[in-house]
Amino acid sequence: MKTKEKIIITATIVLLLLIVNYGRLDEVDITRADTLNVAIKKLEPLHQLPAKPGPSDWLASHEEDGQSFDVYINSRPIRPTIKRNKLYVIPLGTFDKRASEIIAESAIFMGKYYQIPVVMMKTESLDHVPDYAQRINPNSGMEQLLSTWVLDKFLKPQLPDDALAMIAFTSIDLWPGKGWNYVFGQASLRERVGVWSIARNGDPNIDEKSYALCLSRTLKTATHETGHMLSITHCTAWSCNMAGSNSLEESDRHPLYLCPECVAKVCWSTRSGLGKRYAELLSFTQKNSLSESTDFYKRAINILEN
Repeated sequence: MKTKEKIIITATIVLLLLIVNYGRLDEVDITRADTLNVAIKKLEPLHQLPAKPGPSDWLASHEEDGQSFDVYINSRPIRPTIKRNKLYVIPLGTFDKRASEIIAESAIFMGKYYQIPVVMMKTESLDHVPDYAQRINPNSGMEQLLSTWVLDKFLKPQLPDDALAMIAFTSIDLWPGKGWNYVFGQASLRERVGVWSIARNGDPNIDEKSYALCLSRTLKTATHETGHMLSITHCTAWSCNMAGSNSLEESDRHPLYLCPECVAKVCWSTRSGLGKRYAELLSFTQKNSLSESTDFYKRAINILEN
């Protein structure tokens, strides 16, 4: 057999193996997946394994299998398309000046985090919320909004044709239904709608440190819930922004950045460049004094460039 024929046969076998491994993907997606798998290995030394869950932590009460990068791309995840390529953000409720700034900064950050255009819509009032979708929390005394009502009755009916997803920011605490105390946010993996609250993120008006903490918490919830709308499930492999949380204290222990497996999912799904994404996020975190994330993105960029 001639050398040229051997090369063609070998290349065909390799391509068939990749198709078997990655399902019905085109060659561009397969090549992108291979490139990102190399990046995953390079980035792993920057990341930590998750700590053993405490008795009140998420994984102590929820059995989750996790989701590797390869499992993700074989799951036919929600991805941006030519027709559906924007994130819509709706502020829901009343926000003071500093809280409004946090909502605006969060929308900017989401665009950089997921490399997708973001459309900020006008603020909607809570006047139209039915009685069954409101309550006073029996434990905290906080006013609460039923998150499933926001998803099913408020967001889904007005989802724009070009929306990859539509997300509501609310100033009111959330609860998802019977048996639950509260949630920071909730999103539908398939319906492309989500909601999150800033009610438990602290008072951004106290001082700059309090503002930065409220901003960081809001960014975490916003990007975490948006990740679910890109079909990314909870991360169990690493200390990661996509890990589940049962409490604000547990959420504070998670980083704002993504682990190597989950960042590969984002870049593959949105067809975006890893280096470009890190550079834009570094600029944002430096501007907003998010030191832990700034340090991480500097080190990640250095690893990718060397």
